Amino acid sequence: MRKFLLPALAAAALAAGCGGSGESSEPVATTEVQMVKSYRFDPKVIEIKAGETVTWTNEDNFTHTVEVEGREDHELERGESFSLTFDTPGTHHYVCTLHSKDMDGEVIVK
Repeated sequence: MRKFLLPALAAAALAAGCGGSGESSEPVATTEVQMVKSYRFDPKVIEIKAGETVTWTNEDNFTHTVEVEGREDHELERGESFSLTFDTPGTHHYVCTLHSKDMDGEVIVK
């Protein structure tokens, strides 16, 4: 019975490590970013095709902003959204200017 315990514990530890906070640096193919509780963007890094529009939606109880590469920031109250079309390939950094220490992300445009 003991020989099955170590593999089971190792698998459980690996699964727990994969769950994490949902804040992965691996790009996610989506055009939707949520501002969720805990002051974070989810997903943090997304990948889209040139010409696609990304929409950020504030699902948190607090006001947040979206500022893409130093352009005008857009303040979002709970339930509000902001959309931006990305035509230029490359990596575009964005941040919540109110919580820049905790909330930032990237849009990778192919």
